Amino acid sequence: MLLQINEQTRIQDPRQYGSEVVSNLRNLLIAGRWAQRDPHREYFYEIENEGSAFYFHISPINGEVVLLAKWLNAAKEACTLAAQHCA
Repeated sequence: MLLQINEQTRIQDPRQYGSEVVSNLRNLLIAGRWAQRDPHREYFYEIENEGSAFYFHISPINGEVVLLAKWLNAAKEACTLAAQHCA
């Protein structure tokens, strides 16, 4: 499913991933991105970009986005990050 938001859409960050992560998600959604619907939860989605994945909810009432999780989805990215922390 293709998801796209407008620039004024509010993105909440309750887990405090930070402005850079929120900005990355915003840019992906403004440009339009293919998302995978959560089969167990209505209005919950996952998108991937450059080794990262975002899990979020879009309110059916006001269209606001709530970023719930972000993680590295590629083993290579995880290894690179681990190496940086050990150096």
